[in-house]
Amino acid sequence: MPRLVDAAARRRDIVEAVKRIVAADGLARVSLREVAAEAGLVVGSVRHYFETAEDLRVHAFEAVADDVARRIEAETDLVTQLCQMLPLDLERAVDLCVFVAFRLASRTDEALAPAADAAHARIAAAVGRSVVSALPGAGHDELVAEAERLLATVEGLSLHALVHGRWLDAELCLAVVRAQVESLGRLPIA
Repeated sequence: MPRLVDAAARRRDIVEAVKRIVAADGLARVSLREVAAEAGLVVGSVRHYFETAEDLRVHAFEAVADDVARRIEAETDLVTQLCQMLPLDLERAVDLCVFVAFRLASRTDEALAPAADAAHARIAAAVGRSVVSALPGAGHDELVAEAERLLATVEGLSLHALVHGRWLDAELCLAVVRAQVESLGRLPIA
């Protein structure tokens, strides 16, 4: 009797292969053949789940974005929440490296743009809810500006840490995030 394959588990294995490829060699190496080899599968097995390389890239981006967003949404403390967007451990470093690669690619790849927009909206909403809690009574414009400032700071810090991790360690990243959160509401909005 043939063994049944858990489709969700197989898709996740394929996404993990995409993540390993992107983290090691960049997004350009993601093809059905390369992913199949990395996952220990034949190309036909990958095609069973993803008809094209574009389908595979979109699904992988959505899966990684979902992982990042779920980690952020699971936290209630704003500092801890923002730290989910920093490469403070291997899992987050890989996810963020892949997430950033896909987000940058979404600038020119129309197939990835909806996933990039959805990921930003979901992450911004989660951070926005925390900023609202931290600044009760603040006006809408101030809340939006503060949430975007925090997101921009953490996204830049994340990229900086991915590229310069030898000297921008977890302790320094955490100090920057804490300083940004402590400054909430203190900066004038023009």
